Amino acid sequence: MRVSEGGANLTTRNQCVRLCIARSLLKLMEDKPFEKITITEVVNNANVSRMTFYKYYKSKLEVLSDYMYEIVNDYMEETKTRTDIGEFHDYKHICHCFTFFKQYSSFLLTLIHSNMHAVIMNALNNYMDTYVLQASEFSRYELYYYAGALCNTYLKWIESGMQETPDEIATMVKFAAGSKEGR
Repeated sequence: MRVSEGGANLTTRNQCVRLCIARSLLKLMEDKPFEKITITEVVNNANVSRMTFYKYYKSKLEVLSDYMYEIVNDYMEETKTRTDIGEFHDYKHICHCFTFFKQYSSFLLTLIHSNMHAVIMNALNNYMDTYVLQASEFSRYELYYYAGALCNTYLKWIESGMQETPDEIATMVKFAAGSKEGR
C-alpha cells in the first residue's frame, strides 16, 4: 500500500477525495501561477476541509505527484494484461503508450507550463524501477535514458499540437533507437 509524505495510506477508498483535490488544483492552475495558489483556494474549490487536505498531502506539489502516480499506475494496470503490444520498447507498445497518455495531455501541458517536468520524470522513473527493471535485460540507467527520451518526445509532441499520429511518432522513436524499419 502506498503512503503519502504525510503518512496517510493512499487507497482506492480515498481516491475520490484525492482526485477532487487534484482536479481543484489543476483548475486553479489554468488561471493562476502554481506558486500563487493557496491551500485554502484548493480546498474551497474541492469542497473539502484543510484537515482532509493535510491528511493526504503536505504540499500542492505532492498533490500533482500523486495524480501523476495514479495515471502511471492506470497505465501499468492496463498494459500488464495486454499480450498484443509486446515489451516496453516494441513498436506497438510505444504506439499504445502515446495513445494512452494522449488522454492526459491537458494535465501534462499544465505541468509543463508550470515548469514541473520533474513530476512527470519522477513518476516515469518510479515506473521503470518498479515494473520494468526487474523483468528487463537493460540496466537501470539504460531504462532512465530510454524513459527520458520517450518522455521528452511525448512532451514536445503534445506541445506542438500532436500533429503526427502515435504510429508516426512510434516509427520515429524506433528509428532513432536504431531500428531501421521502425515497425
